[in-house]
Amino acid sequence: MKYPVSIAAALAATAVPAYAQDLSGFRVEGRAAWEQSGADAAIPNPDFDEDDDDSGPEFFTGSDKDDAIAYGVEFGYDVQVGSALVLGAYAGAELSDSRACTELIEDDFVCSELRRTFTVGARAGIPFGGSSMIYAKGGYSHGRFAVAYDPDVTDNDDEDPGETFAFTRSRGGFHAGGGVEVGLTRVLYGKLEYLYTDYGRGSFDLGDDATDPVLEAKSDRHMVALGVGLRF
Repeated sequence: MKYPVSIAAALAATAVPAYAQDLSGFRVEGRAAWEQSGADAAIPNPDFDEDDDDSGPEFFTGSDKDDAIAYGVEFGYDVQVGSALVLGAYAGAELSDSRACTELIEDDFVCSELRRTFTVGARAGIPFGGSSMIYAKGGYSHGRFAVAYDPDVTDNDDEDPGETFAFTRSRGGFHAGGGVEVGLTRVLYGKLEYLYTDYGRGSFDLGDDATDPVLEAKSDRHMVALGVGLRF
């Protein structure tokens, strides 16, 4: 964690001299972030028998994580309440290319790719230094995922490879985090932020029949973002 702390110290060092600035008003910012997206997947064991200890687990499971770079924008409106509190609301969008893949059963393969995220939420901050603040934030996240499943990767080079499955779905969840925002001029600010997002779980039918297996996939994300914005 020494690098985020160093960046936060650098932001503080470049802050403008303290003056009594009201942090109320509209703001817009650009963001670049390191993210680590994780995926947990599960598929039913077709041979499972609760009365047979040798039939294996009820579900075959796997997990993976992937580091990537995300870019986005955030729009918000803040209201400073007295000298000790700032309340705000925001909406944002981010593009990503993280891709987590894992094996569930021998020779199969499942991948979950996060493509974009929309966010809306609220934040509360404590001003310091006249033009800066520390804050906590949280709200709703809406992620767009591409999920692919290959039941048998060993036949991919055959003349007649087996069926594969591909899905593009959106899933909603929540995010929570916090950061430090430092005034660089009267209208320009920089920020360092950590955010955790839970996108929830999705179900994907591997066939049209009710007896066909259902793939389950759960996704989350850790993100450390740098932002530069303008206040109006």
